[in-house]
Parts: sequence; structure tokens; C-alpha cells
Amino acid sequence: MALALDDLTVLDLSHALAGPLATTLLADFGARVVKVEPPGTGDISRAWGPPFHGRDSTYFVNLNRNKKSVEIDLKHPEGKELLLRLAERADVLVENYRVGTVRKLGIDCEAVRARNPAIVYCSISGFGQTGPYRDRAAMDLIVQAESGMISVTGEPGSHGVRCGVSIADMTAGMHAAFGILAAVHSRRRTGQGQFLDVSMLESQLGLLDSTIATYLADGAVPTPMGTAYKALLPYQTFRTRTQDIAVAVGSDALWRTFCPLLGIDEMRDDPRYATNRARSENRESLIARLQEVFLTRTYEEWEALLLPAGIPLGAINSIDRVVEHPQVQARGVLAEYEHPAAGRMRSVSPYFRMSETPGGVRSPAPLLGEHTAEVLREDLGLSGGEIERLRKAGAIGRGG
Repeated sequence: MALALDDLTVLDLSHALAGPLATTLLADFGARVVKVEPPGTGDISRAWGPPFHGRDSTYFVNLNRNKKSVEIDLKHPEGKELLLRLAERADVLVENYRVGTVRKLGIDCEAVRARNPAIVYCSISGFGQTGPYRDRAAMDLIVQAESGMISVTGEPGSHGVRCGVSIADMTAGMHAAFGILAAVHSRRRTGQGQFLDVSMLESQLGLLDSTIATYLADGAVPTPMGTAYKALLPYQTFRTRTQDIAVAVGSDALWRTFCPLLGIDEMRDDPRYATNRARSENRESLIARLQEVFLTRTYEEWEALLLPAGIPLGAINSIDRVVEHPQVQARGVLAEYEHPAAGRMRSVSPYFRMSETPGGVRSPAPLLGEHTAEVLREDLGLSGGEIERLRKAGAIGRGG
């Protein structure tokens, strides 16, 4: 079966999370992704464990499926030349080195596009390629802090907390994948490649767009609200006699359905609570009353009562419950595949379904340098003797 992106070749010079996620999204749908790694050590996330599968961390193995790995020393003159020759035949190059590093190595966008004007060159960084913060080192925690995300995450009255996943990295990776496909689409009309400047900071601000818009409208500085939401209520979690329940009453019509089910008919038309605006102005007394009511039944009882009436609700599941969740099982969300060190593995499948060209996990994350000889032979036509000479010269690694 043809895959949606099987006509794209991507050079992946990235490491850690944002860049590798972008290229994995492309690889899942058929792009040929060649991961270029430093000899001996490889992507820094290979060491981010435990747990480990052989020499590589679970973190790396989960994130870098469907790729080929080559070991090239980009500081070596012959290694740099190999990279530029590979770039001549590539559609996309992705890197997330610290700003300025690729220019020092001689593999920046200008150098690469001099060899291949049609290439889409994507640079991912913490703060972007320009501005006073451009040279700052950045990881997910730092960008969550600087972007304001931490300031609005956590329980009321707290100092804010980091989001439970590396959301700054992940949003930048998703935006990079989208930007790459947009640039490739444009190239099909114009024949020209282009440079993509993807900033983790700006990706976070994209998520905070409505929060920023609200502040600009009313001047009130947002603070942590736990699971609640300023614009709608009730829209948060509550304790029940068993496990917590998430409830989202998204309209005044739904509120009028909701009240009789909870046995609080008197609140339905009470002017303090009858509209979303009024409920917002009387949040404290409303939430206190609802919490009292939810504690009178179990989660299971509330689910049986509220779901048939169309009230959106959900259980607060731990990860062990999620992987065995009936919806996750029914949809086949966890893909199974073989890894040379770990054996049979499961990981989350591509995030969306395509009817005619579906993505999938076709191969496990590569061992370091596993495909060095294969790629240099197939892409550049190098002989076995030339590849061995480059190994001895230190331009490429010993793997593959």
C-alpha cells in the first residue's frame, strides 16, 4: 500500500524530543527519515533512562521508530561533505541544535540550499533564531516557565507546576511537522524550498492564545485554577464516594438538564446560577454546593445517571488504567512491534486515522549507526572500500 508521504526523504539532525517527534510524525506516514547521529554517543536521549532496552532508553526507542540511523561526524571535513551530499538528494532537513551551531559546522540553511535550493530546512529552537533570547539554551521546563504555562497550571493558590508531559517540546514538534508539510506543498507549486524557524516559546503561546486574549480583554492576570476553566462552569473535577469525576456543563441548556439530575432543581432558575455569566460570578458557592452533592454517590452511580442525559463526564484514570481502557483496546491505539533488544513492544500509534493511506509502526527505533553503510551505499553510491576508509578516517561511526 502506498503511504501518504512515501515520496519524501528527510534528513533528521535533531535530538531529544521536539525535532525527533516532528520527524517521527512524518515517518509514521511513510517519509524516509535518515537520522544523522554523532558517532559513539548518538542522540542524547539514547541515554535518558532507566528503563532501557539494551543500550538505548525506552524514551529513545519509543520516539524514533520508522527511521534509519547513520553515524556521521559533522565536525570532520569529510563527514560534513557527506551530509551536504545527502542533503542534495533530500526533500527536508530538520535540526534543533543550539542557535548558531549549524553555521559554525558549515551546514546551515544557506550552505545546504546552495547545494539544493528546493530543500525545506527546518530549525527548531527554544526561543527562535532572532531576538534577545535566541542564544539561550532551552529545554521543556525552561520554556514552560518563560511562556507563562507554569503560571496557569496547578491548584488555586499554588505557585504553578510543570505540565505532566513535555508539552513545550511536543507542541513545537507538531508545529514543525505541520510547517514542513505546508512548505512541501508550496514547493510543489513554486519549485522553491524555504527556511522554517520553529520556536518552542511561540508554540506554547499558541496554546495559551485564549488565555492571553482574555488577559488583554479584562486585564486580570490568570492564575492556576486546578481542573476548572474560567470561561465555563461547572467545568472541572469533583470528588465522589469512589473516584474523581470530570464534568463539563458547556451551555445553559445543559445546565437546565443537569440540575434535576443532581437533585438541585432550586438552582436551575436561581438568578445567581441560571446563566454561565452568573455562575462565573458566584463560582465559590456553586462549586461548594456541587461538591457536597457529588459526594453522596459513587462515580459509577453518577455515570449511570448523567451519561444517558448527555452530560459530558469522565473518570480520572491513571496510566495503568488507560493502557487497558476499553476504548483504547477497541481502537487498537497501542501498536505492537518487535525490537531487537526489548522483544515485543507496545507504543501509541499515529495520532490520526487515514482511510486510504494509514500511518503505522513499520520498524523499531534503529540501533546507533545501524544503517550507515546502507544509506551511504544506496544514496551516494559509495563502495564498501570507501565506506571503510571513511570509518578509519573518523568521518563516520563503526555501526552498520
